[in-house]
Amino acid sequence: MKVEWINAFILATRDTFQKMLMLQVEAGKPYLLNEQENMKDISGMIGLTGTIKGAVVIGFTEDSALKTVNKFLCAEYTQLGPDISDAVGELVNIIAGYVKKFIQKEKFGISLPSIARGPKHMVYMPKYAPTIVIPFSSPEIGDFVLEAALAEGSDA
Repeated sequence: MKVEWINAFILATRDTFQKMLMLQVEAGKPYLLNEQENMKDISGMIGLTGTIKGAVVIGFTEDSALKTVNKFLCAEYTQLGPDISDAVGELVNIIAGYVKKFIQKEKFGISLPSIARGPKHMVYMPKYAPTIVIPFSSPEIGDFVLEAALAEGSDA
């Protein structure tokens, strides 16, 4: 996995939250996924194919998801439901699409987003690449993570 790919996802996440939600989010130090540490109550996942292949997940606690989506949709949701799931899926879709701006030499497509919900669930990533976790935080919405398992693919 190339450092420039991880940096592109950090920049795309920061820019998406700044432009779409008017929020400043800070990236923490990336680390390898440890399956014993898990904070996700809802996750949006997207696959990549092409010169980069793999998967990317954005994961939130219930509280941070509600705060994020309420800000994103100018709403007042109090529990997880279909609208929250759709918005989390849209956020990961926007971030993955926005990555293309930062790594233009790569040619890759992105899948439709999928959602996983459930207390402290685990999203199993492709085994052909290590999963890097990038923690993010914001005083307004709390903490969330971006997880990426990426490898070199092919042009075909």
